[in-house]
Amino acid sequence: MPLNRLFDSGQALPIPDVQKTTFALDAVARLVCNTWEEILAAQAGGQFDAVVIGSGMYGAYTATKLFEFGKDLPNQQPRILVLESGPFLISEHFQNLTRVGNLFNSVLEPLVEPNSQGRNIGEPSNYAGANRLNDHHRCVGGKSLFWGGWTPRLVEDDLKQWPAEVVEYLRLKDKPDGYEYVEREIGTWPVADFINGDLFDILKDRAKSVLSKVPSLTTVQDPPIAVLGQSPGSGLFSMDKFSSLPLLLDAIREASNQNDANRRLFLVPNAEVIKLETSNGVVTQIVVALKNPFDPNNKSQARIVRLDVKPSAAIVLAGNTVNSTRLALNSFPRPKTLQPNSELIGRNLMVHVRGNFIWKIARPALGVPSELEKELQTAALHIPGSTQTTKGPGQFHFQFYAAPNVFTSAFPNAPNNPEEFLYRVVPNIEEFEKILAAQTTGTIENKVVIGIRTCGETFGDRTTPIGNPNSSWISVNPFGGIGDDVYFENGRELRVPKAFVNLVETPADKQVRDAQSEAAFAFIEALAGQPKGSATKKDPNAPIEFFSGGEDGIGTTYHESGTLWIGNDFTTSVTDVNGRFHHVSNAYCVDQSIFTTVGSANPVPTGLTLSRKIARSIIERYSQVQTIDNEAGFETLYRGNFKADGWEITASGSQNFFDVPNQSGAVLGAGVGNKNVALGVLWFTRKKFQNFILKLDWKAFDIEANSGIFLRTPEPKALDDSFYNSSTEIQIDERGYDFRNNVYGSPLHKTGAVYEVFPAQKWAAKVLSPRNSGNQEYWNSYEIRVQGNEIEVKLNGQLVSKGAFSELLGFADPSDGKKKRSEGFIGFQCHTEVVQFRNIRIKEL
Repeated sequence: MPLNRLFDSGQALPIPDVQKTTFALDAVARLVCNTWEEILAAQAGGQFDAVVIGSGMYGAYTATKLFEFGKDLPNQQPRILVLESGPFLISEHFQNLTRVGNLFNSVLEPLVEPNSQGRNIGEPSNYAGANRLNDHHRCVGGKSLFWGGWTPRLVEDDLKQWPAEVVEYLRLKDKPDGYEYVEREIGTWPVADFINGDLFDILKDRAKSVLSKVPSLTTVQDPPIAVLGQSPGSGLFSMDKFSSLPLLLDAIREASNQNDANRRLFLVPNAEVIKLETSNGVVTQIVVALKNPFDPNNKSQARIVRLDVKPSAAIVLAGNTVNSTRLALNSFPRPKTLQPNSELIGRNLMVHVRGNFIWKIARPALGVPSELEKELQTAALHIPGSTQTTKGPGQFHFQFYAAPNVFTSAFPNAPNNPEEFLYRVVPNIEEFEKILAAQTTGTIENKVVIGIRTCGETFGDRTTPIGNPNSSWISVNPFGGIGDDVYFENGRELRVPKAFVNLVETPADKQVRDAQSEAAFAFIEALAGQPKGSATKKDPNAPIEFFSGGEDGIGTTYHESGTLWIGNDFTTSVTDVNGRFHHVSNAYCVDQSIFTTVGSANPVPTGLTLSRKIARSIIERYSQVQTIDNEAGFETLYRGNFKADGWEITASGSQNFFDVPNQSGAVLGAGVGNKNVALGVLWFTRKKFQNFILKLDWKAFDIEANSGIFLRTPEPKALDDSFYNSSTEIQIDERGYDFRNNVYGSPLHKTGAVYEVFPAQKWAAKVLSPRNSGNQEYWNSYEIRVQGNEIEVKLNGQLVSKGAFSELLGFADPSDGKKKRSEGFIGFQCHTEVVQFRNIRIKEL
């Protein structure tokens, strides 16, 4: 009989809180998931250090790596909370569950969220995906439970538009990072351990021999499929089809060995983040809609809760491109002073153009024997190509599949689709023997069925303002409108604008689509040694029979990317090279929206590699810089008594400079523990400096701490515009506050910037040192090189700002108060809150 809902039987169980339903024990979900009340109680041990929004391919992976990398820290190990908008569904890739694929498409998807709202698509929209019932990624594990697994890297032409630091990271070898390591982790290396045999060898050799007959194709490669077909070590199972979820579940179970107050990793399902409340360039609160799991689409049934977060916490967007872009636009649009023309968030939307084609080819035409060896005969090849378009080179590739044209009860559709033999668990040895027997003399026809999935890039547009109907972008209605999600909090309406997706196929995109389709048919004809045009005919008696296929619609790949793209220049990118928003000090993104270009490759290996990089950058904030007392070639400028060491407070400035007592070394303090410190400057009086390397350490205790290091200053007789404009200042301010325009998150004013001259290209400071808590203190290191009109600033070993002054004044006083000096004193600024300094040393060049 049909059951509308499975109810708790009411019978007591030995394990508390494990639910007994009509059919099963809900043990796995209960042992890895948490309630909101458990999260609130867990905060007795301290606020979370990282909140990951989404537990899909990238969110689950990032949370796992934050947990794993954090174990190597000597002291404070960050606490991590994962918030997932959907329920817990299954614990591994669904293709490992044997013959359940159709069930997930026809039965389970409606149980998750049965309409396009799962993708946060509002109407109106010209996005083809908006009307499709395909929301299986709205669950714990996300699309990592359902993805296909074809995972090539971006090619070199793709990476030419990416920041150099990111490209360098992707190319790392023989290290636990970069493409190479992630490919080992997900199973694409070693290659061809999953696909092998006579059919594979024959078709691979034949493909290489005919490749030159199709000029747009470049190479024939082994298939980069994310399935680890062999055991990684004696006594261990193979890792099978990759999913991020088993990694997360394993980390959660390890974390659960501690009580909740000390536990480091939590997961809450059915918790949709609808907004990030932001104040002064910092996310301070997360607004969550806790869904009714039995009626997830009924917004009136959702309970609105708010989680306060500390300024140093990393808030990581990890949903998907549509969801993350929507959340960013609804939470922290870029200040108009940073982007005078229009909003950058939402531009650069990219997907893939794709087609699927199947042929049946006579074995003699391919050089394949009528009888094959008694092993499962399947083949797969990766064949990249390139074509010239009006936007430059356009990348595409083929996913090439081949299998004997046989029918078995295990794979009833195999005669019509070579992929039926791939990616599936066959636990029945008798069924496997039937497959082996069927592919030899018992074949239906003496043919091989071959499928080619073409996949090509589309070109993002980063310069055209949002709203242009001829480019692709994502936006929201900031005033709300029809189709918005409407919640209620304490009787008050809470409206959350939906995303509007404008997705178009440009002429250049169409050129890629046409080129890849033409190449696919030409390649099949060359492979079978048949004349041009023969691959298009549906003749079952011909050497090539075009069986089925055609072009997929735009937006049907779920590869949306690019709308929060990374870069060094805040005026031309949304996030920095570590996925951190240029204008929000504690917000990150790890999903495909941070891609600069999408190429033709499946986004997963690139996305996972970037997630790993971003997780490392977050954990790096909790590491210590090396303490250096004396460094060869450097003169120490402060030894513990600023007056005796030759430092003087400007007569018109603040008196809030002091030697910090009871320290293990010499520490200089600037400011007091409040927000209204009088402006002041402490300067080194004994010498002027022209070309030099200045090194020092500093730390702050509060997000509002503001200070700076002055270079080549005049004697600070008066702290007026003439003084400030002619001096060079290296900023310390994690809020990035632009006082003139009253804007937070300005890269020209945030930590590492050459104040109002050269922006900080990325955030690189350590977390705030907790005041009076007895916990670890986090010092930052500055290395500032000044030579002639060039300046370079490294923060914690990372290059954050550099440039060349267009004009330097000589050694005399400035005449207009705006030119930067070529020689002057060293000084420190006291502005707001407390910043402390140590190991102040200089080397003249």
